[in-house]
Formats: sequence, C-alpha cells, structure tokens
Amino acid sequence: MLKTIKKITEQAFKELTTLGGSIFYAFILLLVLLLGELELFIHLLIGLFFSLLIVVLIRTFYFKNRPKKQRYNNYLERIDASSFPSWHAARAIFLASMFSYFFINKYMTGALILTALAVSYSRIYLKKHDWVDILGGLVLGMVTFLLVFLI
Repeated sequence: MLKTIKKITEQAFKELTTLGGSIFYAFILLLVLLLGELELFIHLLIGLFFSLLIVVLIRTFYFKNRPKKQRYNNYLERIDASSFPSWHAARAIFLASMFSYFFINKYMTGALILTALAVSYSRIYLKKHDWVDILGGLVLGMVTFLLVFLI
C-alpha cells in the first residue's frame, strides 16, 4: 500500500513539475499569441530570454551539484547539471506574476501562486533542487517580472 502511494505521489510531482518546464512555457506562448494578446506575448518572451540568460551566466561561473548528481560531458550538459538557480521555479513564478498582472482576479492569482509554489516544491521532491536553488529561482522570477515592465 505504501509503495503504491509513493509511486502515485512521485508520478503526480513529475506531472506537476512540467508546468515549470520549457515545453509548457512554449505552449503558453503559442496560446497567448493565438489569442491575440501581443503585449503579454512580448513580455513573456522577454522574460523567458532574460531569465535564461541569467541562469546560464550564473551556472557558467557557479556550479552547484543537484541533490541527485547528474553527470556531464560538455558545456551544455554542465549548465543543465548545475542546480542553482532553479529555472523551473523562476518560470513558474514569472508566469504566475504575469498572468496575475494581466488578468486581475484574486482567485486566479491565488491559484497561480499556489501552483508556482507547488511546481517549485516538486523540484525538491524529485531531488532536482534544494531550498536554496528554489529560493534563487523564485527571486529570479520576481526580478524578471519587475524588469520586464521597465523595458
């Protein structure tokens, strides 16, 4: 019984973590574009590239092993193997912030923030990050949100 619960929990967190991933973000970008929300699309695209640039710069000069170490053979694999900051957490909180700003609704905002935090926790549960990585990603996502409006 406990093995079954653990297996279901792990699968649920694997599914949840995809909401902070690149493929989901690309899907959101496409959906926003198809809905004609050009301003939101541009902000999301700028935020994606800015956060990617910052993550790559940090991981280039500061390597931190993931809780479950990942081997690497080249520069790109090394960037992926580094855990600080969590780009999943950054993307999740950035998306939640952007949608909360553009579509002002306190219930949706609450649901989006809770989802972003759940995505962030899923990264810890799956042994991809620790709390420091997640906090770094959340800060990066919020800073990205603020900077997108200064551009």
